[in-house]
Amino acid sequence: MKSRLVLIGCLWWLFLSLLAFAGEQEPDSYPLCRELELAGLKILSSGTAFGVPYAEIQIPTGASITSICRQVDSLNKDFSRCREKIAFFNALHPSYIKTLEPQPFSLESDTIKIPLNLELVPKIFPSRDESLKAHDKFILVDIGKGFLALYSRGELHRVFPVSAGLPGQETPLISFVVRDKRENHWSTIYDTWMPWALLIRAPYYIHGGVLPGKRDSAGCIRLLLRDAEELYHLVEVGTPGRIIYTPETEKTWSAPVCR
Repeated sequence: MKSRLVLIGCLWWLFLSLLAFAGEQEPDSYPLCRELELAGLKILSSGTAFGVPYAEIQIPTGASITSICRQVDSLNKDFSRCREKIAFFNALHPSYIKTLEPQPFSLESDTIKIPLNLELVPKIFPSRDESLKAHDKFILVDIGKGFLALYSRGELHRVFPVSAGLPGQETPLISFVVRDKRENHWSTIYDTWMPWALLIRAPYYIHGGVLPGKRDSAGCIRLLLRDAEELYHLVEVGTPGRIIYTPETEKTWSAPVCR
């Protein structure tokens, strides 16, 4: 009888401890969810991507990441940092505007994900890849995730958002080496400026261009201009790389949960 009471007491204590732990782990995302709604933004779903909780919102016509950050008090208080983090998370230029009809610098996605904890760093690529340790530099492009990683001797050095080929003009999944570098390349196929271009296999380049929030290129890998310039100066002709496709690993919940 005594041992049964002890067991019951232990189980009750464990139950209370789990409740307390759950309470301590309640995310501080609820205030931001409410702020988004108070700003008139419609939350469609919520979940986690790359280990970061998010709320997915519908983008009103005429809105951009910049204007959304200005609308929401907690984002506006740390405007520059919040804007850049949200833009990175969505592989989207922060100033592109949602328009009724597609334009050269319009936001083409219908939704964006707002990270609910901006202190968390998205875990997009492993911090170390032993298979790449023999390479001084290695470019890994994951068009499923929408990001490019630069490794140095197996250590993750930089991560950049990208826009890959749209349906019907998909970016090929290939291994490559950088064959040529051109600061100001002009495409003879599409009559398009391709700054900070790295030729990986004709006619495919990694280069600076627009990031409208979804795959949009004719097969090349586009980066923001500043990222393309940085990558251009970090790698040399002969730098190896690989383009892969990994499905996004996300967990989603209904919008009312928003955690």
